[in-house]
Amino acid sequence: MSGMLAAHRIPSLLYYAGSYGLLKEVAARLRLITPGEPVPEALWQKNSTVRRYAKEAAEDEEKARRRGEQAFPDASFPDASFPVISFPGPPFPRDFLFADDPLLRLRALLPDWPEPGYTRDRIHLDAGEQLAAGLLLARSDRYDLLGQVVEAGDRALLDAVRPAFEASVREGNVRALREALVHDRRRRDHLFSTYAAEPDPEPDQRWITIDWEAVRRAVDADSEPLRRQAAGLASHPQCPLDIRLLLATKWSDQFVWSRLLSDRPTGLRLLRTLPMQPNRSLAVPLSYVSEDGVGVSDILETAHPADLVLRDAAGLPGIVRRHPMQCVITRQDEQGPMRLLRGITELADHHLGDDPGAWTIGCRIVEGSRFTGSVAELLERAGARRPR
Repeated sequence: MSGMLAAHRIPSLLYYAGSYGLLKEVAARLRLITPGEPVPEALWQKNSTVRRYAKEAAEDEEKARRRGEQAFPDASFPDASFPVISFPGPPFPRDFLFADDPLLRLRALLPDWPEPGYTRDRIHLDAGEQLAAGLLLARSDRYDLLGQVVEAGDRALLDAVRPAFEASVREGNVRALREALVHDRRRRDHLFSTYAAEPDPEPDQRWITIDWEAVRRAVDADSEPLRRQAAGLASHPQCPLDIRLLLATKWSDQFVWSRLLSDRPTGLRLLRTLPMQPNRSLAVPLSYVSEDGVGVSDILETAHPADLVLRDAAGLPGIVRRHPMQCVITRQDEQGPMRLLRGITELADHHLGDDPGAWTIGCRIVEGSRFTGSVAELLERAGARRPR
């Protein structure tokens, strides 16, 4: 029987049991195995992985606490004021594009600066990025730095943007760079060209004023061009709550959800009002939620139903954790699931301990179609009859 036990028959909570003995006892009580029969290998392996990842997450946090750091650094998508000060190794040039310091923008533009040994590809920024960096230098009245970029020639600048840089240096004003950047953003930026509320918004500002009524109509109509920029739209600081809710219900892209959950009021509203869906992961987007956004305890106390939250955290059948087009799984992607696994195992140990009766009750509750509550509600109910 154990060799043929299908994963969909195993209650999701059972994968979180704290020991092999407890796992075996509960599985027998649920009649998943006969008394004396070993636990199916797939169940035991997944259970071991869940507990190992939860332990690693706790150890990482403790090590970071001792160093005075964050175990899981804020991985939210930076805004225009993102501080770029130091890096453990040679930074990717685009890192400097989030800094307002003219010297850091210059370092993004020049191919080998400030050290001769600091080498990278001849051209490393696209046209819009080069123009935005150049415009910041011009607006800072650093035409001396712009001159250095022009002197670097095709080692630093793309052919398409070089005339604008040369004209700006020659004329000593921002006109040429600004006009070139306006043209570039109208060509490539759907929000800028279609939904800007101003007829000619500043082209280098990350957050332009948006015609939200037009966006509202496009989201409701499931606009494909807008869908491609939904993540940026969701993170706009002036995005109305009703549009964020529309984005959440229309599209399940994990980067859209990470931005929605990064705004705590929006995230809590979504967790309360929208049930989990098989195509909507919370675990992976949690990896990219900002420090002041929705946290693990919010998901455990509010997200529902508990079964899908448990399956999402452990990577069990029944929920799609990643977009099928995402081929590369990074360590960053795993941070959210690991943090969620830690939260679930600690809460389960607190409420259920090593009592097989409480775990059995919890497994039966989570499998019942009538239970639609959160993980915290599930564990509180299951642990209520546990001897103290």
